[in-house]
Amino acid sequence: MTGPEFNNRPQLSVVIATIEPWPVLKECLNSLLEQVQAVDGEVIIADGNGQALPVETVFSNVVWLPEIGASVFRLRALGLQKARGDIVAFTEDHCIVAPDWSKRIIELHHTFPESVVISGVIENGATDSILDWVHFLMSKGPCMRPIKSGETDLIAGEANTSFKKHIISSNLSDADTGRPFYERLQRQGHRFLIHDSLMVWHIQSLGFKGCCQIHFHNGRTIAGFRRAHLSLSLRIARLASCAVLPAFLVMKTVMTVFQKRRQRLVVLLGLPFLMLIAACHATGEFIGYLWGPGTSPQKVN
Repeated sequence: MTGPEFNNRPQLSVVIATIEPWPVLKECLNSLLEQVQAVDGEVIIADGNGQALPVETVFSNVVWLPEIGASVFRLRALGLQKARGDIVAFTEDHCIVAPDWSKRIIELHHTFPESVVISGVIENGATDSILDWVHFLMSKGPCMRPIKSGETDLIAGEANTSFKKHIISSNLSDADTGRPFYERLQRQGHRFLIHDSLMVWHIQSLGFKGCCQIHFHNGRTIAGFRRAHLSLSLRIARLASCAVLPAFLVMKTVMTVFQKRRQRLVVLLGLPFLMLIAACHATGEFIGYLWGPGTSPQKVN
C-alpha cells in the first residue's frame, strides 16, 4: 500500500522504521501527519512487522513499505531509497515530535547549507520509574536540554536527525543508517549541527529484562557494523577497550547529568541499574567485534 503520487518533489521526507504492530506507531503519526502535509512533505513507514498501519486506513501523504522480518537498519535503508525529498529526517515509532518540528528542519537546512546532518533535542517521555530514566540518560542523555546550538560532534541518533539526501549513496547497506555511518561522515569532514529548537520526546519503557537486552543488542550491532571496516589490529584494540567500556559509559552518563544539572538524584539512585546496563552494552560490543552483529540488528527497535 502506498500513498498517492505527489505532483511536485516534496521538500521533506520523514522515514520511520518500525518492527512493531499498530497501534505502537499511532501517537507518533498523530504528531507528524498534519505538519508534514503542511510543508508538502511525505512520511515513509518502513514496516518489518507488516502490521504497523491498520489495513483500512489510508493516509494522503504516507508511503508504506513492508518487508517482513527486516531490521530497523534495513528498513531505514529501504525508506531512504524511496525518499524523494531533498531533506530526509528520521524519527522513531516510540517518539512524539514537536508541532513545528518539520517546519524547523526545513528552515535550519536552508539556513545552514554547509551542515549535512542536523539534529536536535531529545527529552524523556517515559518518567514512571528510575529504570526508565537510567535507560534514557545512558542512551539519549547528551541530547536532552540544555544543549548549545551550533556545530557539534554529537551523534543524536535516529530519534531526531535529518540530513541532506545528496550525501546518501544509492547503494545502501544496513550499516548506512546506523552509528558507524555517521562516524564515517565525521571522518570525511562533513559538518554536523545540533539545534535547541528541534524537539522530540522519546517514550520507551522496556522493563528490566527488555532494557538489558536492548542495550546488549545495540552494543553488538554497533560493534558488528564497525567490524567490517576495521583492520585486525584495530579490532583487537577495540576488543581490549571493552574491558573499561562499562566504567567509561557510567562516568560519561553521570558527568552528562551533573553538567546539565538535571536528574542528579535519579542517576545516583539508579547507579546499580546504570552499571548493569553499561555492562550489557560492553558485552554486546565485545561479541560484536569478535563475531559480528549476528541477529542483534533484528532485535533493536
